[in-house]
Amino acid sequence: MMSKAHWSLSNTAAYSEHTETKAYPVLLRALCLVISLAFWGQASAQDASDPVAASTQNIVQSPNDTRQYQFLELPNQLRVLLVSDPTTDKAAAALDVEVGSGDDPKDRAGLAHFLEHMLFLGTERYPEAGEYQTFISEHGGSHNAYTSQEHTNYFFDINADHLDQALDRFSQFFTAPLFTAEYVDRERKAVHSEYKAKIKNDFRRQYDVLRQLISTWHPSSKFSVGNLDTLADRPGAPVREALLDFYQRYYTADRMTLVVLGRESLAELQAMVVDRFGLVERRDAAELSKGQDLFSRDFLPARVYIEPEKDIRTLTLMFPIPSSTRYYRQKPLQYLGNLLGHEGEGSILSVLKAQGWAEGLSAGGGLGGRNQGTFNISIQLTEDGLKQHHKVVAVVYKMIRILKREGINEWRYKEQQQLGNIDFRFAEKGEPIHTVSSLASSLQRYAPEDVLQGGYLFADYDERLISRYLNYLRPDNAVWVVTAKSVETNRISPMYQTPYRVEGLRDERVSLPKQMTEQLALPDPNGFIPRHLVVKRPPAMGQGISQIPQLIKDDDVQKVWFKQDNTYKIPRSQIYVRLKSPQMGRDIKQAVLSELYVAMVKDALNEFSYPASLAGLRFSLSSNSRGLDMYISGYNDRQGLLLSRISEALGDTRFDRGRFKNIKDELLRDMQNSSKQSPYMQSLGDLPVVLYSPLWTDTEKQKVLQSVTLAEVKAFAATFYDDVEQQILMHGNLYRQEALKLAAVIKSRLYRKGDELKAVEAGVVKLVGNEDTIPHWHLTVDHPDSMVGLYLQGGTTTAQDKAHMLVVRQLLRSPFFHELRTQKQLGYIVFATGMPIKKVAGSVLVVQSPTASVADLQQEISGFLANQVFDEKSLAQNKQAVISNLLEAPKNLVEQSEHYWSNIIHEVSSFDRKERLAKQVEAVTLLSLQDYFTSMVGTRSRQMWLTASSQSAEEVSATVEDIQTFKTSKPHYPFP
Repeated sequence: MMSKAHWSLSNTAAYSEHTETKAYPVLLRALCLVISLAFWGQASAQDASDPVAASTQNIVQSPNDTRQYQFLELPNQLRVLLVSDPTTDKAAAALDVEVGSGDDPKDRAGLAHFLEHMLFLGTERYPEAGEYQTFISEHGGSHNAYTSQEHTNYFFDINADHLDQALDRFSQFFTAPLFTAEYVDRERKAVHSEYKAKIKNDFRRQYDVLRQLISTWHPSSKFSVGNLDTLADRPGAPVREALLDFYQRYYTADRMTLVVLGRESLAELQAMVVDRFGLVERRDAAELSKGQDLFSRDFLPARVYIEPEKDIRTLTLMFPIPSSTRYYRQKPLQYLGNLLGHEGEGSILSVLKAQGWAEGLSAGGGLGGRNQGTFNISIQLTEDGLKQHHKVVAVVYKMIRILKREGINEWRYKEQQQLGNIDFRFAEKGEPIHTVSSLASSLQRYAPEDVLQGGYLFADYDERLISRYLNYLRPDNAVWVVTAKSVETNRISPMYQTPYRVEGLRDERVSLPKQMTEQLALPDPNGFIPRHLVVKRPPAMGQGISQIPQLIKDDDVQKVWFKQDNTYKIPRSQIYVRLKSPQMGRDIKQAVLSELYVAMVKDALNEFSYPASLAGLRFSLSSNSRGLDMYISGYNDRQGLLLSRISEALGDTRFDRGRFKNIKDELLRDMQNSSKQSPYMQSLGDLPVVLYSPLWTDTEKQKVLQSVTLAEVKAFAATFYDDVEQQILMHGNLYRQEALKLAAVIKSRLYRKGDELKAVEAGVVKLVGNEDTIPHWHLTVDHPDSMVGLYLQGGTTTAQDKAHMLVVRQLLRSPFFHELRTQKQLGYIVFATGMPIKKVAGSVLVVQSPTASVADLQQEISGFLANQVFDEKSLAQNKQAVISNLLEAPKNLVEQSEHYWSNIIHEVSSFDRKERLAKQVEAVTLLSLQDYFTSMVGTRSRQMWLTASSQSAEEVSATVEDIQTFKTSKPHYPFP
């Protein structure tokens, strides 16, 4: 895979959750951020007599992009990108500061991250700590921030009509923050809670080891998060003074980039920005670290052994390289990563899989930015691969030699250039909040005219530059990082207590069989690059294009929904297929066989489909409780070929026996490793299992998987498609007849007439009645934190019930976070989120704490709910926020397709599910809301405790001893 390698040092952000809004998914998305950036410099000459200097260069836009852009530089040299989009439902803004954890004082680790937290807790104009969060939440928005090694990025979105007021609050962060002493003391506890919450996180633990090896002059050697020790008040040196000093030294306008997106015209957006952000001071700032070497000269080459928490086996080759930031137009690292990370026939991964040594591989830039970085090649090893890891390295070096000899070619570069050009040409809108955050980062890295296209550019083929970076990939310039449970260690890292061992590398000569090395080959030209990028015209004969999907086939086997796109007008299509097998759901064995079968098929398809994924054509396969789902997305030019090959692979039971053992082992380890996740993630993952049949926990499935044989998987696959029901949606650049032909391929290969076995009925546990004791499911976890979640279940499956649940959750989110996180500092992880199961509405309130017990957290959550009082004004504001989010228009083809598919799954053939729900939200009254809340909370019915800690179930008085017994003893909402 051409991506950030498993050991990517650039992914060391201290990513902070400052609001309850969208907290759970944002936590998961944090790991995907690319966060080592570099300052571009002054973007245009500034005339001191002008209030604003606009760029004289045009910003290069995609032909598919209808927004308007303008780059400005304010008199204080703060650089601004304005984005006018009259069609947007959400406005958004982001500000990126070129300062991060790498700039922390040596005696104040985590200070930049702590400062990021503090800016949300009151300003001169808006002194209340929760005012910003409440305003954003009540107007349908969300917000967050992250601190990386070299940058700090703040961002929010909000209903488009409220951008001006939100900017007034946001700008105060950078002109008049309070750093109130009371909240300095409280918020450092939140930082400490964040540190403790992730104390078992393997990425952070491994990086803690590397910090001990990196030169102390390099910013990556610093502990980035902070804790109570590093942020403590000291005699004559309170941490508040350190915060103020850091803010004054580094938060200067000329190191900031601002992006604002709204409905307004560019002139109106400029008026909103200039007066407010023109007040940000330009200071004589402290110098930033640049050009530092990553390791001392006598350290390389070296091998590091690390013992992880999870049962993982990886080998990462880290090669120190000079910063490549300035070469964004040439992209030498992406060129090399594309070839070394390839997964097709003849690739490193292909050869290693054939030997039974590897399961996955990635290659690309690791640490980047102003200082020396790394190029990483990371390999997921099998048990045999771990034993033979020195031979695995030899295979990698053999491919590097091939690349040096014959792999630097202009035609290969032009192929990547062509793919980048196609993707930029047909780039679609994304979420405004992600757009502004990404663009604020890009404005630090790229010239203003390239801010939109910089990530896609392969503008200048430079053979010497590529060769220069390739020459750093050599044995004497490498660190081998071997991570596995079985390694021997002799040291412990200081902050995350990670066992490790370091040794110097001698010149290890490894002989590989000629038969093996002859299999290595650079990739052929990519046959999946789309050639016909034409948007299809509306059908002839005056038929027109329907506004919603049409059911174009409806028989005993297939329901095929189709819609030709006439909104986004790009040469892409989305294909969704759900195969419902009557075999599924009968017992746990069927569920386990289904997961293993899907894993085997995906593995068999990998070499064929990898070039397609590089060319923008991707697929996914996943098993579910009733069958399996197939999804194909991308340019429609070669979609039929990929669909045909996937269907063929699903129907083929000639699985490779050698691959079966390793795939089964990998699936077992994945199940085992689920118990090493953060406590709140484990509990939320278990909730659907506790309440829905037929589902089983990973622990239950592991026991069954141990004894599964290849013969059983083949037998399962041979009968899986008997009497299968097929639900299909095809949406995009397709004609009706094309959709019918593709559906015919699916039916011909993935359906067989069987014995008309009747499907097992599914159901969701109905939490009803005035129970003396709320049902309580507890997990005993190997983690120092305690976690409590209170699940609140809807009373019916009606739209009216769902509407009331949405409003209740919206009303609770902000005060729940403010009271239990900001005020009481119970923990870093505090949020309220939706948890619907099938058609049953649900919400869950979650707190994970390093200090409070399970019983204390239960009491705090119960007390919070008992004290809630709703009023007409707050209800009206929050209803409007819910309605705005429900009616937010899809921004791209994928979002529109997901909307259609959701309606199909929920059996809403009018495709107006959200509109109906919005009408029900509008009908919620204060009286109906109070009645709903009382029936759910006041009577202690429709609730369930989810807890996790190091204590046993008996110690916390949990009442659910066995999940399957609990489910069979309760009434259910039945589902077909």
